[in-house]
Amino acid sequence: MKILLEEKVLGTHSKKNSKYYWVLETVTGKNEATEGFGADDFQMTSSETGFIQNVKEEIIEKINAENVFSFDYEPKEGDYLSIKNNLRKNEYLNLIFMNNIWKEEIYMCTYRDCEGDVYSTIKTGVAFISENEIFF
Repeated sequence: MKILLEEKVLGTHSKKNSKYYWVLETVTGKNEATEGFGADDFQMTSSETGFIQNVKEEIIEKINAENVFSFDYEPKEGDYLSIKNNLRKNEYLNLIFMNNIWKEEIYMCTYRDCEGDVYSTIKTGVAFISENEIFF
């Protein structure tokens, strides 16, 4: 498995020319106290089908073993990474950095404090994912 998350400001042109893209966010603050969870807080947040889901264990293993970003990056607690298929909007993988590892967040707000944490985008870019040794 080869993975490269190349930094790129995502504009219309770059998104159209790439199959996969990613968004990396970090916690930058806290909201004031809120009421708690509602019925909408446990919606699915990761897709159920598609290439990304078929190789998600390998993606998670690789991202936990080495820096797959094209820039120096040291993840911190609560960082959030979304890898998305630009051609099929229902195919994506959402990961959160917790306890020094990246893990999948299957249900929205399972691990993140969606009501209390304020997230800001760190970087965006194009994702290159290949199952074999031929890297594209």
